[in-house]
Amino acid sequence: RSYITSQPVADTISQRLPVTFQLAFMSIFLAVVVAIPIGVMGAYKQSKWQDSLSSAGVQVALSIPNFIFGIFLIWLFAVQLNWLPASNWNRFSDGVFDNMKTAVLPALALALAQMAVFSRLIRSDMIATLQEDYILSARAKGMSDSYILFRHALRPSSLSLMTIVGIAFGALLGGTVVIETLFAIPGLGFSLINAINGRDILVIQGITVFIAVMFVVINTV
Repeated sequence: RSYITSQPVADTISQRLPVTFQLAFMSIFLAVVVAIPIGVMGAYKQSKWQDSLSSAGVQVALSIPNFIFGIFLIWLFAVQLNWLPASNWNRFSDGVFDNMKTAVLPALALALAQMAVFSRLIRSDMIATLQEDYILSARAKGMSDSYILFRHALRPSSLSLMTIVGIAFGALLGGTVVIETLFAIPGLGFSLINAINGRDILVIQGITVFIAVMFVVINTV
């Protein structure tokens, strides 16, 4: 039980886990959706200006810490445009639209680095796939480039991506601490920071052990 609230640590985790789980899932989904076309284009236009431009963008994305990108998103969409809230969290029970309004900015902040890694992985795997004999055979049959890329080349080029997606999802369950604190989101990371500040040792131990176990389980799967 928590020293401060007397609530069982398991209850604290069960209440906070859906929030962190949703953030991790949304960020992975956004990263994959953006990374696939960027990676495919980079492989298809290898060594051309499109590849150079996408590679430069990916390098920039890899170089920006997620909390810096999160601050930029708050400044742009919350302060300047006033489209989305800068903090707080609405659960699904409050309405899907209200939930998405509070979830999209932190999910985007977490997705940036993942998108860069995923797109590089897809690009390198697809470059090797496009040199296979069955791809040359498909081209000889007169199939369109888009059909070859997305129906014949993408699937075998996605095996490594699926493995990395699982690892990234496990890492995000424990890696949302800074973003949850920045956006004041009541997830596992935010609870962990509050427990550290309050010297609530049992909550710190419980959340840390849970994250470690989940990371191992997801990697094993």
